[in-house]
Amino acid sequence: MPHFVFDLNEDDSIKAIYKDGVKLETGTRLEMPVATVQTYFRAAIRALARMTESDDDRESNRGHGLQAFLMSLVGTEAFLNVFFHQVGREKGLAKVIDLANKDRVPIEHKLSHLPRQAFGTQLPAQKRLNAKMRELYDLRSKIVHPRWQPSSLQMPGLAIADLVENYQQLFEDREFCREALRWCLLVVARIGLHAGAGRGDQFVHFWTTIADTNATLSAALGVPPEGA
Repeated sequence: MPHFVFDLNEDDSIKAIYKDGVKLETGTRLEMPVATVQTYFRAAIRALARMTESDDDRESNRGHGLQAFLMSLVGTEAFLNVFFHQVGREKGLAKVIDLANKDRVPIEHKLSHLPRQAFGTQLPAQKRLNAKMRELYDLRSKIVHPRWQPSSLQMPGLAIADLVENYQQLFEDREFCREALRWCLLVVARIGLHAGAGRGDQFVHFWTTIADTNATLSAALGVPPEGA
């Protein structure tokens, strides 16, 4: 664990910063772990807010929609990693810390195993959440590992080869991107409930800065609030 020491002037301004005994030549910023998660969800909300209903804005909507979608999913992964790392430290659960810190682990694996290892049981509606997250993360993989599958177009008097069928138009749809964000927030809400954090009313806001709850998210997505 890195250790920082701030050396102060007489007026309490910072004179020097040391990291593990070595003086830093540049400044640093230390934040609470929750800030890592909040950053991604804030970015998702800002991107959604820039989207419009106008067909004239399709290109800009696509860019904002892609950002909103990706930031929602990265925020979910950040939440799982940071929250369960904290829980693992509080409970002295080395296996939870190890899994939370592992890279290249399918999202549904973490979603299935971290709650069970930390709290003794799986989340309600575990299979449904796993399936939805897998669907969204498969689409995320398609975005971050783009490939070209040549397509052709033919009509009377015209033939064009080497085109591409553009799946990115999905992200011109603000409601599609908003729904993806809601599923990600529902994961946060359900884990908050499972962890015994009251009804989770403040849990989602604390971790994401978004004023949603298990009840509002379940209603918007048309799923039972009790997690069935």
